[in-house]
Amino acid sequence: MNKSAERVVDLLILLSKKNAPLTLNEICSELSLPKSSGFELVQTLLFKGFIEMDDARLKTYRLGIGAFEAGIAYLSNMGIPHQARPLLQELNRLTGSTAFLGIEDKGKIVYLDKAEHHSEMRPTAKLGSRRFMHTTGLGKALLAALPTEKALSILGEGEIASRTAFSKVTVPDIMQDMREIRERGYSIDDREDHLEMYCIGSAIYDQWNLPVAAISVASMLSTITPEREAYIVQLVTETALKLSQQLGYSGDRLYLNH
Repeated sequence: MNKSAERVVDLLILLSKKNAPLTLNEICSELSLPKSSGFELVQTLLFKGFIEMDDARLKTYRLGIGAFEAGIAYLSNMGIPHQARPLLQELNRLTGSTAFLGIEDKGKIVYLDKAEHHSEMRPTAKLGSRRFMHTTGLGKALLAALPTEKALSILGEGEIASRTAFSKVTVPDIMQDMREIRERGYSIDDREDHLEMYCIGSAIYDQWNLPVAAISVASMLSTITPEREAYIVQLVTETALKLSQQLGYSGDRLYLNH
């Protein structure tokens, strides 16, 4: 790999994950860079607009408009977030719970968008954050739609991490969960990623009938009744099928590979 390009990417990732602007010294410390190299890197990205000065007195830096524009261009080119946005908003309005959109990347579910204007309680998942596929409603919905070989490669051969005492942490348990998701047509995250949350999700398919994303609705566990769960299930599955068909999916139901 090109070392200079790697440092640029490392700096952008660092600033994207920090909740506060960083000084040059903090950047150099985090990336193990000589101060001279860090200064040149920061100045270049400042000039290009990918980072900007947050506080001139403290000399702290944050992501700039260039990084935002690049991210928006990526999402626009995907097409999925643009078409999903009004459907997420409608899910949020009808359920009073937060609706999410995510994709798989490097074995994790990445949160691309969320609608939470009408949510009584807002989950903590940030856009761009990564979570386990096997514990989240989003991740499980997409994992179950993938070929078994791909799902097993994501789980890996080592120890499977847990998020709560309810997380499934063995391959047989997770694969059984995948079979159940395929049978019923949606995923359930019952306190598996967060002890107070109950999530229902479904995979999204493209014009080649391949799973490319997932949507979910995350509710407080205390609000879930059998009637409310059935209502959310209907909305999530209908929305997932509608979005899939907008993307060119030719099927009339989800999870056909069981």
